[in-house]
Amino acid sequence: MLLSEKKIFLRPVLPSDADILYTWENDKANWGVSGTKKPFTKREIEYFISNQKDVYLDKQLRLIICLLSPSGNKSGIGCIDLFNFDEFHLKAGIGILIDQKHRKNGYASEALTLLIRYGFEILDLRKLFCHISEENEASLKLFKKNKFKIIGKKKGICSLQLLNK
Repeated sequence: MLLSEKKIFLRPVLPSDADILYTWENDKANWGVSGTKKPFTKREIEYFISNQKDVYLDKQLRLIICLLSPSGNKSGIGCIDLFNFDEFHLKAGIGILIDQKHRKNGYASEALTLLIRYGFEILDLRKLFCHISEENEASLKLFKKNKFKIIGKKKGICSLQLLNK
């Protein structure tokens, strides 16, 4: 699967991504938005990578966000996830992370556009959702720009959804 936009493309997670995923997952600055409560071991990251099968079996899908470059460099600048995939109700959650040094370049918006298209056109989902802290203005702006609507707030968390029409 290769999904590409103007500046980036999405690809499956590879064993060579273990180090960067380990760094991202264990950066405490990301824990508030990811819901992580404890560090991951390198072994846990490697197990996750080697045991990915399919969004229908795993109920989740992680893709690595890479820059389109003439050199063909496929190292990741972030990742985007589908989680809580529900094939019966045709819905899934979305999470996104862009490495700190690559933020504010439009990469998250392109990745989100690609994953929305994939979710609606390939997986035939009817609804995508996310939960974002009211304090995370950049993420709220990103999802609203991509037509997600706030459908509720609870304890400082905004619930947003996008319906496939």
